[in-house]
Amino acid sequence: MNRKVSTVLDESLFRRAKLESARQGRPLSEIFEAALEQYLGGQRPENGHSAVADSWGAVPLDAASVRKLLEEEDDWLDA
Repeated sequence: MNRKVSTVLDESLFRRAKLESARQGRPLSEIFEAALEQYLGGQRPENGHSAVADSWGAVPLDAASVRKLLEEEDDWLDA
């Protein structure tokens, strides 16, 4: 049984979810349901990746590589 819900989301987060919905060709409700299930149940999504691995620390880099990447960005190190 499904239940209709209403909530308020950050505009940027909502846009990202809508883009992902379009990319996957799935309804937005399925994107939210999968994300919430993963968050609450600790389950991995269908692609086998975890949200943490896909965002934080997914690409291990040494300090020299990070510095080189930052130097390529305009004024990043001057901030």
